[in-house]
Formats: sequence, C-alpha cells, structure tokens
Amino acid sequence: MRNFIFLTMEGFTYDPNNKAIQNMQVLGSATGGNIQEALKTFKYHQSYLNQFAFKNVIGLEYIGDFIHHLEL
Repeated sequence: MRNFIFLTMEGFTYDPNNKAIQNMQVLGSATGGNIQEALKTFKYHQSYLNQFAFKNVIGLEYIGDFIHHLEL
C-alpha cells in the first residue's frame, strides 16, 4: 500500500497570538494502491469533512514517517 496526505489551500488558521494566517490545511492521510483508492478510503474514514465546502484538495504521496513537532 502507498501512503498519501491530503491538503487544501482553502481556509486559514490562527497562530499562538491569535493572528489569522492563510496557509495549507492538512486534512488527513490514507493508504491505497494509488491516489484514487487512497482518496476513497480517506473520504470514508473522514466523512465529517463532507459538511465543509473544500473543493480543491491536493493529494501527495509520501514515503517514510512524518516528522512531528518542528518549530520555525
């Protein structure tokens, strides 16, 4: 199985000082034999996202583990 992460450039978030910033939003990840299978799995397991209006979702394949807790 291949690993994919799904993102969108729609929306925004806040920094720790409550300042709005436009950036990419990580929606989640899923596995599949190809990106279409992974997207189908992702949509099934993250069905709560159907209540939001995301239209432009980006899927990227990744290899290996994610690195967590980085600081700029």
